[in-house]
Amino acid sequence: MDRFEAPNLLWLLVLVVAIPLARMAWARVPVISFSALDASQELRPSWRGRIAFLPGLLMVLAMASLVLAVARPQNVEGQTRISTEGVAIEMIIDRSASMTAPMMHEGDRLTRFEVVKRVFAQFVNGDGGALDGRKGDMIGLIVFAGFADTVCPLVRSYGVLTDLALNTQPAPPSMPEGGTAIGDALALAAARLQTAEEQIQRLNNKSDEPPEFTIKSKVIILLTDGEHNRGDVLPLEAAEKARDWGIKVYTIGIGGTGGVVYIPGNTPGSRMPIRDRVDERTLSAIAEMTGGVYWNARNAQALKQVYAELGELEQTNIGTVEYTRVEERFQPYAIGSGLFLAFSLLLSSTILRRLP
Repeated sequence: MDRFEAPNLLWLLVLVVAIPLARMAWARVPVISFSALDASQELRPSWRGRIAFLPGLLMVLAMASLVLAVARPQNVEGQTRISTEGVAIEMIIDRSASMTAPMMHEGDRLTRFEVVKRVFAQFVNGDGGALDGRKGDMIGLIVFAGFADTVCPLVRSYGVLTDLALNTQPAPPSMPEGGTAIGDALALAAARLQTAEEQIQRLNNKSDEPPEFTIKSKVIILLTDGEHNRGDVLPLEAAEKARDWGIKVYTIGIGGTGGVVYIPGNTPGSRMPIRDRVDERTLSAIAEMTGGVYWNARNAQALKQVYAELGELEQTNIGTVEYTRVEERFQPYAIGSGLFLAFSLLLSSTILRRLP
């Protein structure tokens, strides 16, 4: 949309046109006396006479252009953008062999890992019930057993995220993937969140437009059914780093009955017993250190309730931002005024110069 910043100055255009017209109307017409009309008929106007009006016309155009420039023509673009002040979430899921222990979910006998994946997808997309789904957040997924691995980077489009999550498989009980590297996974998630925040800040600083997404809070959700026994980083060391970076860690222990559960063995049809124990002391310490909360989810329904509570604790603000981009367009009129004035003076002082 085009507009003038000072439209009240445009009335000066009336004076710019009216003054020269008034001068022409009131000017006295030169008279030359001839002794006979036959002599006057032989006079023909010269080319200089034909263009004698140009300096005056150029002066009028110069003044009109100057008035337009002073009125400041502008191009204005008003836009409305969706602005999200959301949560950056790194989901960490234990995929060690113990996660293949059986668990019921909606009448089906599944593994813990399969239940965790399905409930995570419902947490992201909603289930039409207690879980409303996340809207506008950045969510990434890290899985771990003996080492941590990024399944999906932080994204705001959840289709790929949930597809990758549902297609992830638990680690076999054999080496080298066996074990539970809680500290390494937590350190990796914290580093991912810190890098993402720095990238978003750099992008926002490069643009004059309101940011489409800003990080309201940084959150890690750590889910495991075991104890840390592998990796280079201790869980509490990783938690300290997360705390220093302003990252909350919510921890979830799944299972942990204290008894024995059976998981598939290394050969088809075989089973092997393992102790069902969650290191609740460490998980509670991680959550307390970073300002999060620890839950123990004994079954699938309890896990869904945990995610529902998480949704209440970490909420996203989505709103609209109206902004206006203004582009000044007075420069061509200012330049034109100067050119018209210069050309008028040039003609008046050279080929159209008048002698007294």
